[in-house]
Amino acid sequence: MNDATARRPGAYTQIRIREPAGERTFSERLTIGGEGADVVVPGVATVALVIERREGEWVAAPESGGMRLDGKALTAVRDLRKNDVLGIGDAQLNVADVSRTLLRLDIHHLVGNATIAPVGEVAALAFDGGDEDIDIRATARVPRAVRPNPAIAAPMSPTARRRWGIAIGALLAIVALAFLGVALKDRIQAAREAHAKLPGRLNIDTGGLAAQVSVDGVEAGRAPGEIHIAAGQRTVTLRAPRYLDYVAMLDIKGGDASQTLKARLQPSWGSLKITVSPANARISVDGRDNGAAPAIIPASSGVHHVQVTAPGLKNWESSVVVKAGETLAIGPITLGQSDAQLRLRSNPSGAEVSIAGTYRGRTPLAVELPAGIAHDVVLTLPGHDSWRQSVFAEAGKHIEVAARLTPVVARVTVQGDPASAELLVDGASRGKTPQSIDLSAIAHRIEVRKEGFQSFTATVTPAKGLERVVDYHLTSADRTQALLESAPTVKTQTGYVLKLIPGGAFALGSERREQGRRPNEVLRQVTLKRPFYIGVTEVTNGEFRKFRAGHASGYVAKQTLDLDPQPVAQVSWDDAAEYCNWLSEREGLPPAYERRDGKFFLKRPVLTGYRLPTEAEWEYAARRAGANQAYRFTWGNTLPVPPQAGNFAGAEAVRLVETELPGYRDDYVVSAPVGKFKPNPLGLHDMAGNLSEWVNDFYLSFVDSSAATDPLGPEQSGRHVVRGSSWKSTAVSELRLAWRDFADEPAQTIGFRVARYAD
Repeated sequence: MNDATARRPGAYTQIRIREPAGERTFSERLTIGGEGADVVVPGVATVALVIERREGEWVAAPESGGMRLDGKALTAVRDLRKNDVLGIGDAQLNVADVSRTLLRLDIHHLVGNATIAPVGEVAALAFDGGDEDIDIRATARVPRAVRPNPAIAAPMSPTARRRWGIAIGALLAIVALAFLGVALKDRIQAAREAHAKLPGRLNIDTGGLAAQVSVDGVEAGRAPGEIHIAAGQRTVTLRAPRYLDYVAMLDIKGGDASQTLKARLQPSWGSLKITVSPANARISVDGRDNGAAPAIIPASSGVHHVQVTAPGLKNWESSVVVKAGETLAIGPITLGQSDAQLRLRSNPSGAEVSIAGTYRGRTPLAVELPAGIAHDVVLTLPGHDSWRQSVFAEAGKHIEVAARLTPVVARVTVQGDPASAELLVDGASRGKTPQSIDLSAIAHRIEVRKEGFQSFTATVTPAKGLERVVDYHLTSADRTQALLESAPTVKTQTGYVLKLIPGGAFALGSERREQGRRPNEVLRQVTLKRPFYIGVTEVTNGEFRKFRAGHASGYVAKQTLDLDPQPVAQVSWDDAAEYCNWLSEREGLPPAYERRDGKFFLKRPVLTGYRLPTEAEWEYAARRAGANQAYRFTWGNTLPVPPQAGNFAGAEAVRLVETELPGYRDDYVVSAPVGKFKPNPLGLHDMAGNLSEWVNDFYLSFVDSSAATDPLGPEQSGRHVVRGSSWKSTAVSELRLAWRDFADEPAQTIGFRVARYAD
């Protein structure tokens, strides 16, 4: 097979594994771990490792943490090489062989391995890669004796001099012994520390079998015999030809302490006993010549390819499975005889077929089998138990095999709101909900539908011994109704709340005969098709200062407008638009406004980012009082203004305004904290009073009177529309919800609220 072919996805590839349960063969991908994995190992709850072929190379890809490769943490995809050791849960994987198209793995379960407990308590220490030898040197310093100065010392007799010499000598000996004691103590302590860092000695008894020893995946010596291992918890692996790897987890004491490991390796080889007619035919196993028949040939456990040839006769070849410790008899093979013909069917069809560990196709299938040998036939189909049978191939015989696969079923319960909805499984109706049904253990498409509601779909894979529950909630087919049920309000990250307004048709503006009407209130029919959200209150100082910390709304005659709960004032239309873009950016929504020539403009088409309400949205939300009903004022259609209807220029503001609203009090001289007064029928506060509000539209005095749908106003003008009365308002004209004005500068009476489209 050339390099290009070996790298091509789907090239003939195999993963062959040997584990306590036996031997199996997979294609080019294998999952290892707990429940749901192709290969289940102890100590792991879910799929933890994927082994597969990528670009012609075998790699290991971790799905979770805690795995080690050759003694180091495996945190990323790594290519696999021969003799690599993978630690996963309470198991170890050894890479026995690797090529472009074949990967052989030996899997050992570490749970239950017999090991000799070390003498005394063993501490599990972190291994830093090696110990350092410490050179211990200590020197005792003895003070030099001080000689008497002849110039000042009195003459001494010989006897006195001897006595002084003896005294000084004794003193010097005492000092030397003291210094020597300190030095000796330091040397002993250093020696103890050095001894503690010494590796431990592990004596490995294999019963005389020669084996290679590796520690944490690194080659460390040979057994039987003694090897030195750094202190800590270590994985010791013994490997010998024709034997299964022996793996043990040991706590090595270190400090030159001696420990013993008795290991008895299990054979991993079997043999092939081949008889052939005529005799002296040549036998090859996996492409290697093994001499003339008859013969008994040692072979490692697993799948092998056997070929028998003789001059002038038809070759015989087959894949066979050798089991450890067993002899597989093949023959007598009669060369020149024809193959057996196997026709294989299954119910249900489409099962994958492996013969002697080699994938041969899907049922129904017709294949030729080499004669004179029994072949292991295995059928697998998702959601069914595996089917297995041994088929002996007689020369020239036609063999018919019909396999009935047993489905694996598990219970699935489907329940939710509303009940009595139609349940479909894989497109087939199964009755009304709620109900529990038994389904095969493969992925199924669940659909629940009911007239007037949007359908619910999900995919569920039943698991044997585990009941699955599918909960559904059907939302109305009417998008607006569905939003009203699922998201009647939304809250920004700053805590600002917006309420869903379904939209509808209404008359924007006012009739000519309405008291207080102004010429710019052109009456026209407007339809709002797109549901939208609008702020329940005006934006407060506290909320705005999260965007612009230094903002101040100011004072009016020593009355503050700057408390956190009061609505933000002294902001321009561009300030409000920039604040909306800031909100959108924080929540990952598309910004509604773009800056051109130093000013903000609404992007068209309008998406779902935060923005100012359009003039039509604002008036619809302010005036709607029910089906086909609209209010002139926030409290209704008649005067006078009822008590606590809103924050207007009442008796409290008499010193700040030219005229006051006769007989009205609201307890606030200037603006009030938002939400202090009764909301309108849609649950919105301060649509009249407190502050007038910027809206999205550019201002025109005379608006086209033709009907419009979701109008956005003119695309450009010098000024923007202001809607709603303020804390300074007293005139009946301004208190009306149809009243509209314009501004081009910030003011102490103008604030804003935020809106956005629902979808």
